[in-house]
Amino acid sequence: MLKLDETLTNILGDWDIYSTTIAATILVFFAYQVFTRRDPDAHPMLLERQAHASAVRNPGESAVYRSQSSSHGMELNTGLGVRDPGISKWARGRDGDLRDIWRRVVDGPIDDSGNSKGERGRIVTILGSENVIEHNLGECYIKSRCAQH
Repeated sequence: MLKLDETLTNILGDWDIYSTTIAATILVFFAYQVFTRRDPDAHPMLLERQAHASAVRNPGESAVYRSQSSSHGMELNTGLGVRDPGISKWARGRDGDLRDIWRRVVDGPIDDSGNSKGERGRIVTILGSENVIEHNLGECYIKSRCAQH
């Protein structure tokens, strides 16, 4: 204990304004690092699995990254990939348009056999954190246009 007391006395005995400045700078730096650190929105492993790099590239060029769903050598995905009922789930869907989106909102989610689950989608307008307006799908002009097709 005596040795520790002597060491501590020697360190604090030589303490001056420069030592205080250096210690305060280090403390502020570490406090800044701790309090301003943000966790990522998505886990890094998920981001790594979003795309893969091509194995072949020209010298001095970066790799070309493609989605996992359309690997190199395949065509790029276009459109919405809408699959009509009765079509194999492995078949490529058609491009589709806004009417297909509205049809899905009105009909609700579809199960694996292609039948509607009976739930309807919702259209909401969010104004701030507490003002949420839910719209009636029956009042939407688009709904009547989708039902005609």
